[in-house]
Amino acid sequence: MKRSIQICAVVFISLGLISCEHEMYDMEENEESLAMRNKGDYGPFEFPGTVFDIASAPDGSIFVGLNEGQSRSVQSIKNGKVSSIMKVNSTSDINGLAPIGAGNIFLSTAGADRALEGELYRVSRGNSRMVADLAAFEREFSPDALAGPQWKNQLCEGIDGFTPGPQNNPYKVAARSGNTAIVADAAGNTVLSATTNGNIDWLAILTPPVDETGEWIVRWDTEDETGESIPCYVQPVPTAVAIGPDGYIYVGELTGTMSDEDGTFPIGLSRVWKISPDANNVVCSQTDPSADCELLIDGLTSVIDLEISPDGLLYVVEFDKSSWFASLIPGIASGGVISSYDLSGNLVEEVASNLSFPSAIAFDKIGNLWVLENNDIGISDLKPTVRVLD
Repeated sequence: MKRSIQICAVVFISLGLISCEHEMYDMEENEESLAMRNKGDYGPFEFPGTVFDIASAPDGSIFVGLNEGQSRSVQSIKNGKVSSIMKVNSTSDINGLAPIGAGNIFLSTAGADRALEGELYRVSRGNSRMVADLAAFEREFSPDALAGPQWKNQLCEGIDGFTPGPQNNPYKVAARSGNTAIVADAAGNTVLSATTNGNIDWLAILTPPVDETGEWIVRWDTEDETGESIPCYVQPVPTAVAIGPDGYIYVGELTGTMSDEDGTFPIGLSRVWKISPDANNVVCSQTDPSADCELLIDGLTSVIDLEISPDGLLYVVEFDKSSWFASLIPGIASGGVISSYDLSGNLVEEVASNLSFPSAIAFDKIGNLWVLENNDIGISDLKPTVRVLD
């Protein structure tokens, strides 16, 4: 699968300049007053456009990346009110959001065919700058095709209508520090590390899911210019990233399409990986395990977000019925689940089920769990909704 949630087919095009309409947020707010808010302060809040991510700001507000027609903005939910805090002059959608602290935020934008777009910005109290050209990195290095086990042949991109060659889509982002972001590149099948001075490297390459014999699952076969057969594997598609209190990096997969004979829908193939804090240029593989990248959880379906809770648990968000295909085809079984795990990968509890495409979560400063439902899923009567999970 080529694109972070090609579910929506809206994550391409270019990034422009970012400007803030006013001060991003006030930092001082009494926690007791937050706890005494009216129930209506916790939503639901509907948004008139595509939303891929939400994030918690240090003052307790919730950031929402809104893509409405040709308009791009970061919205803030605070004290029961929604306001626009940042306009983004871009034709490429806002993908991931990662607040860094008071008045600072990392923001990733969507990729495009042939990796022509996709960047990382750092915004600081009204000033912004593009700090890492993630698309240029993919065009030059394309790690899943050219590094490590080189498991992806770029000719395989053609099956879904993309140009054979490098593909990227910087989907979710996590702040490692004020100077370094960790990015889940869904179309690149990689986890990237990018700094504010423009340095980019691949932290990890994810490899395809495996069958019962431990072999990578083949989706289809194509041919090169000589007529030699080339296997095209089911792609892992990293769509979620979180950093634990011990510095370990947790990465979740959406998982790309299977072959028609295998049922198309990638049910039960998604995984969560745990990458050591000092790892770099590692390969996450079930067939060739690495001490730096541990398979933490498997048997999941279409993981779309991860978050570490205030009490140190790993919360995992899935499209658990019919996978992400349910977001494209009205009428087939659909649903979503949020589950919590300890950091060793043991299930603690199912937190919520039968949700409507729960595409992102965030914990506010007093521990409320916010959820984004109805990510742009191609069904016109559903709008992205953000609320506190009851």
